[in-house]
Amino acid sequence: MGALWRLRGYLKPYRTQMIVMLAAALGAVTAEIVIPLLTKSVVDGAIAHRDKSLLIPLALAAVGLGASEGLLNMIRRWIQAGAVANIEKAIRDDLYAHLQRLQASFHDEWQSGQLLSRATTDLSSIRRFAGFGLIFLVTNIMTFVAVVALLIHLNWWLGLITGVVFAPVLPVCFRFEKRYRVLSRRVQDQQGDLATLIEEAATGVRVLKALGRGRQAAARHDAQAAEVCRTQVEKAGLLGSFWALLDLIPNAVIGLIIVLGAVAVSTNSLTLGGLVAFITLALQLVWPVEAMGYIIAAGQEAATAAQRVLEIFDTDPEITDKNSPERAGVHALTPGRGPRRAVPGARPPAPAAGTRGHLVFDHVAFCYPGAAEPVLRDIVLDLTPGQTLVLTGATGSGKSTLLQLVPRLADVTSGSVRLDGADVRDLPLERLRQAVGCAFEDATLFSASVRENVMFGAPDADDEAVEAALTAAQARFAYDLPWGLDTRIGEQGMALSGGQRQRIALARAILARPDVLILDDPLSALDVHTEERVTRALHEILAGSTALVVAHRPSTVALADTVALLSGGVIAASGSHRQLLASNPEYAALMDVDDLEASA
Repeated sequence: MGALWRLRGYLKPYRTQMIVMLAAALGAVTAEIVIPLLTKSVVDGAIAHRDKSLLIPLALAAVGLGASEGLLNMIRRWIQAGAVANIEKAIRDDLYAHLQRLQASFHDEWQSGQLLSRATTDLSSIRRFAGFGLIFLVTNIMTFVAVVALLIHLNWWLGLITGVVFAPVLPVCFRFEKRYRVLSRRVQDQQGDLATLIEEAATGVRVLKALGRGRQAAARHDAQAAEVCRTQVEKAGLLGSFWALLDLIPNAVIGLIIVLGAVAVSTNSLTLGGLVAFITLALQLVWPVEAMGYIIAAGQEAATAAQRVLEIFDTDPEITDKNSPERAGVHALTPGRGPRRAVPGARPPAPAAGTRGHLVFDHVAFCYPGAAEPVLRDIVLDLTPGQTLVLTGATGSGKSTLLQLVPRLADVTSGSVRLDGADVRDLPLERLRQAVGCAFEDATLFSASVRENVMFGAPDADDEAVEAALTAAQARFAYDLPWGLDTRIGEQGMALSGGQRQRIALARAILARPDVLILDDPLSALDVHTEERVTRALHEILAGSTALVVAHRPSTVALADTVALLSGGVIAASGSHRQLLASNPEYAALMDVDDLEASA
């Protein structure tokens, strides 16, 4: 349960509500326990002595206690609904924020379904235990102790027998907990894998249909779902047998009490009213014992869920601001506040006017974790403000990797990338990513309107600026959509073609007006005529920004002030397009292949 204990900080803002919830639950239990004692007074007093004057006050007292119990339970549930929902929301908000701070490589390694199940199903398990299991764990233990004490007070030997008979419940609970823990973790992991499978099938439905692989995908889903089902059935069987045992023990105890109670009454060691109260109180032990099955199961599921959630919180971001707590080795999770927010490092001096966008790669090398050889070696580039450099090379030469080093989607292994004289690792991430705009070949759009997607990097832009960006990116088709710029384009922008998605993404990058514009083959999905129009517009736009562009087509290469050929992890040659065609056979061959592909 150590994982749940680590999340205790999220209870602190709601400790007053939790105390009121506990007090209301204990008050309701107290009222329930007192009612059998009133029954004893009715039987042994009013009925035995034929004193009718006591019946009405005792009846009113019982009604009052019953009403109080109902009112206190209503208060507990009312407070519980708000408090535990807010606790779940706080954890989910912090989990989402932490996922956003984690490097892109983390998301490459983790299945999206596993992350989704942790942010939804697992947090719901924690909420249920915090709202129900935790409160009733305390109240049921106190109820059991108080009722057994009252039973001993009514008849010491019969009360002791009752308490001792319940003793076997404890080892049964321990044995159940050990087996249930394993099954609980297994089913939660399997549900995460199943969620990943469903998510992949939903996003890749066009591929499945186009290749006629729907039946095979369904077979994979059925196999995974069957595995989850088997584990769930095994888990339910264990839980059912445990609950059956917990149901058997208290009912067997009640039967024993009736027999022994009759003996006690016959020997005058217990009054008739005392026997009625004894049996009624003993019946109140049934729920606490039976509920232990649910509480242990809910607690174990919550503990396993907390472990799975903490696996994410325990992953420290590799790319952080210079003086952030994560870089200093401080754990991301702070009780009561969730993950720590990054503390911006010391801001370097503002660059002088007219020098914004000076980008330098100083002997940069990069190697992926676990790789034997670096992807990039000794990269030296110097882009003056306003310069456009086109980077070209064979597939897999490391062009996209090089671009990712500028906005720190990845960090250099050695050397440095400097922007306006400052190492990008020393710049606050927020400031760096405001200064660097990106448009990638695989254009990512969000399930929102065209307007919201274009304004994603510049939320304060006016309609005139949005129109200018769309015009420059040759994306005015957006105005012809059913609701114009307010048309929602669906998840991943799948309502648009590949070329339309690229143009919307390019407009988004242009609208942000960054100091440095990173374009990773942004025109690959365009036809030659549209590409020509976009290229002409980019000539004017790039005149005001430093631009690093990955391109393969000669038409896009024409944007360049300088062309750099990346080969074997190094800059093999640089110069103008004409110079490289004349002097570098590898570059000439690359351009010839691209010309053939374009003509085909």
